[in-house]
Amino acid sequence: MRISNELQKGKVGEYLVCADLILKGFIAYPSEQGLPYDVVLDNGKKLIKVQVKTTGKPREVLQRKKSTYAYIFNIKRHGRNNIKRYSYDEVDIFALVCLDTNQIGYLLQDEMPDTINFRVDKLKGSYYDEKGIQNYQKVIELKKEYPKLIQDDIAKKVGIDQSVVNKMLKKDYKPFKTNARYFSEIIRNYKYFYGI
Repeated sequence: MRISNELQKGKVGEYLVCADLILKGFIAYPSEQGLPYDVVLDNGKKLIKVQVKTTGKPREVLQRKKSTYAYIFNIKRHGRNNIKRYSYDEVDIFALVCLDTNQIGYLLQDEMPDTINFRVDKLKGSYYDEKGIQNYQKVIELKKEYPKLIQDDIAKKVGIDQSVVNKMLKKDYKPFKTNARYFSEIIRNYKYFYGI
């Protein structure tokens, strides 16, 4: 789906969120213009204010000399020049919409930083830290299977630099791991909305 106008893109996101919530069995409708939230969700106990943030596709992110892709959402600011911040009485939930996959993720207001990145599910295993962990496991397996194999040969077999193999074979080495999340991790079960 190609939508060039940012305002139209936002509207598409709002209507997708309404449809998603209605299909989950809730009453949901777009809010009036000028309010700090875009959608009203009725969970049967109370009205929940939902702010919708929409992105068209993953954006390029530089990751250790190589670029990769992530969904990037600028969350907490709004209004003219993005100066105003959403307060807890203005928004209960943020709905994050990815138009390229029509996926919607939901996060509570207190789970949201100013900007948030999510990894793209179809790129799983290709991110820098994931490749590092995979390479580390290969190095350790090769060293166990062939204890007399020299580091240069291990490096050639794994396809990494010998200095990296040197580091990986030290006792205190721990592979780098981020707390990065994939977008699929925030696609919540509908029961989540009843507890709000």
